[in-house]
Amino acid sequence: MKVNGVELGDLDIFDVDISEKYEKVLERIDTSKTEVENLKASEVIRNQCEMIFGIFNDLFGEDTHKKVFGDKVNLRVCLNAFAELVDQINSQKDDIDKLTNKYSSNRVQKRKK
Repeated sequence: MKVNGVELGDLDIFDVDISEKYEKVLERIDTSKTEVENLKASEVIRNQCEMIFGIFNDLFGEDTHKKVFGDKVNLRVCLNAFAELVDQINSQKDDIDKLTNKYSSNRVQKRKK
């Protein structure tokens, strides 16, 4: 998987261990939404970027954020990288959906006729 121009290796969202990590990441995102009230813009940027750094570290290993972002703490860069990650995960989900739909019970029944 490539994010922000950096090759990070494979992330198979259908591997149970990776799936559990991803679920924890999603929970953290939900929790963090309420933590930005009454903060300065710079604090919001730092908090959001640090959350995204943590996501990459959780999914790909410690200090992955340094590889992906270097020393930058830039909200636009962080959000773009996160969007790339989510797009690639969603692509994996789409592939599985196509495969499961191919063999869904309705389709199998139609082929029997």
